[in-house]
Amino acid sequence: MDKALEQKNQGLEPDRAARPAEGQESPAASAHLQPRASIDPAKMTLLLNAAKALASTTDLDQLLNVIGSEVRTVLECEGTGVVLYDEERDDFYWRSVQDRESLLASAREEIRIPKDQGVGGWVFRTGHPALIHDAAGDPRIYRKVEDKSGFLTRNMICVPLKTMEKALGVLYALNKIGGSFTEEDVEILMALSTNIALALETAAQYEKLVASYNELERLNRVKNRILNHLSHELKTPLAIIEASLHNTERRIRAEGLDSSRFPFERIFRNLERLKSIERQVGYIVERKGFRERELVARFLDHLKDLIEIEKEDEPWLADALDAIRRKIEELFPSEFEEEAGVSARAAFQAAEFRVRRMTQGRTLTIEFPPPDPAIIKLQPQIMMSVMDGLIRNSVENTPDHGKIVVKGKRDPNGYRISIRDYGVGIPESEQPNIFEGFYPVQEPDLYTSGRRYGFNAGGTGTDLLKIKIFSERFGFNIRFESHRCSCIPTTRDLCPGDITKCPCCQRIEDCYENGGTEFVVEFPPELVLPEEPQ
Repeated sequence: MDKALEQKNQGLEPDRAARPAEGQESPAASAHLQPRASIDPAKMTLLLNAAKALASTTDLDQLLNVIGSEVRTVLECEGTGVVLYDEERDDFYWRSVQDRESLLASAREEIRIPKDQGVGGWVFRTGHPALIHDAAGDPRIYRKVEDKSGFLTRNMICVPLKTMEKALGVLYALNKIGGSFTEEDVEILMALSTNIALALETAAQYEKLVASYNELERLNRVKNRILNHLSHELKTPLAIIEASLHNTERRIRAEGLDSSRFPFERIFRNLERLKSIERQVGYIVERKGFRERELVARFLDHLKDLIEIEKEDEPWLADALDAIRRKIEELFPSEFEEEAGVSARAAFQAAEFRVRRMTQGRTLTIEFPPPDPAIIKLQPQIMMSVMDGLIRNSVENTPDHGKIVVKGKRDPNGYRISIRDYGVGIPESEQPNIFEGFYPVQEPDLYTSGRRYGFNAGGTGTDLLKIKIFSERFGFNIRFESHRCSCIPTTRDLCPGDITKCPCCQRIEDCYENGGTEFVVEFPPELVLPEEPQ
């Protein structure tokens, strides 16, 4: 090795190389190497095989395993590894590692290396390779890797993995068998590192494309599910209504009566509007996020003004329009008055009374532990709409002999209401879609509309959409966690609706441990007031 170059890379002057000053880095070689005239044919074969692997697969982990095996064979060393920089955590992690005793490989998940430590950190920062003959005497070695894995490093090569735009990580060759690594070994790894860096960059772009494709597939699946659902929910009953109206109109004419005296035209016109919903949903679903909620909110903001204008133009409609306005204000108030609020205890008592009355035909354990006292600055009808919708959702997804727990807790971040059911749970593939509206979890051909609060009752799927709209209009948050019952993992698997009839459960508690969903409504501190003691 060129001694002056080695000293330069160590930060030492040439005439001081023999006796490094205290505090200087170890004289273990970190080389920025000049090309050699010839290279061992076996090592050239390594580069050729690496290039072939690059061209044959888009699976980065498979590629790194192939290259790692080739490096260990050709350089005759005990281990190899690729360590990458994690921008979010600002440290290094092992993307791929191989060693003879699998010590590093078995511990790689728990080994993280600080950015500013280790030989890898030095190589990453400087962009220069490091050739270390005596690892025991080099202060740059990050000893916690050895402590956690049990792998003892005697010598190593570490080279940077970087593209023209940025540094990605480092490549290691560890513990030469029967000797020390050479300058030629360093040159081979430097040449190989360029290929690996390009593969890493390509893999990152490929993963982004795959993620985009998967998102498009998800949206397409949502669209198809919604259209099928609407076809089931709307098309058939609307066709029956339309046919019945036509028959009624014909009978009226047959009786010699003037059909224009009856509101058939208005009814048919509104039927056409309902039928157009199916066509409009396709447009709504293609828009990402919750744009439909924005449209609904914007529409509600202007609807009351529109009603007032219509009353002026059509005075004879005043009573009907006032009734519509009152219903809209009840369901979707535009803003709440400062003094408005509802007692959490009163809301829980009302919710418990309603749910027990509506579930008299079910065999369920529904627990309402006394909630922490507080005043929630929200109109009572909005609070009850949120609680009723979430509790009903839990009831309809929990089989008989199941359990639901509804809690209200004060915490430093405000107030949280949780509705935890021990029911069937939501398949992971469907969880991103449940706030979309008109979206049933069941497959369309298995879907049935049942009595409200009955198990698997179905419905239009608008409750959760409405609650999401409320959360965005009034400043609270809603989230959920769910795990699907392992006995019915897909949307085509059906629960019998009664734990005692489930072939997977030997006892009722088995079901409690095997699935369920928890919705949490979080009110920030500005929406929470202390409740005066009674």
